[in-house]
Amino acid sequence: MRKHIVISSLFVLTLTACGSSSSTTSDTIVASDTTMVAEDEAVVDASASTVVDPTDAIVNADGSISINVIVGTDDYDTLAGERVVKVALGSAVTITLTDANEDQDYHLHVYDVGAEAKKGEPSVISLIVDQAGQFDVESHTTGKTLLVLVVE
Repeated sequence: MRKHIVISSLFVLTLTACGSSSSTTSDTIVASDTTMVAEDEAVVDASASTVVDPTDAIVNADGSISINVIVGTDDYDTLAGERVVKVALGSAVTITLTDANEDQDYHLHVYDVGAEAKKGEPSVISLIVDQAGQFDVESHTTGKTLLVLVVE
């Protein structure tokens, strides 16, 4: 389980703590002015608070959000439901999906946008998220959920 701490967005500091065992834990902190919240999932809010595990999403310099998914490696079904990314309502979001094993037909539910890709080639879904809720990105080829996008 990953733990993320949100303060607000100006600088990023990664703290790594080592205990007496061989395991290492790491917290990503993004900070600036106000609120502090503990989360179990990545939170991405380009307009206010921002914290992100780099494997979940990246907030770009222009405030847009990039999410990369490698099918069969770090997707929702492969990670047993752990691939959930929260973004702020109104954010520009780009989701890049790549499957090294087969051709794909991807779809983001409710927004009704999708993309196709040949085996091993990236496919991109870009949009402004203007509806709040929880939305699945799935493969119409396999029927698997690849990412859950939560818009708040």
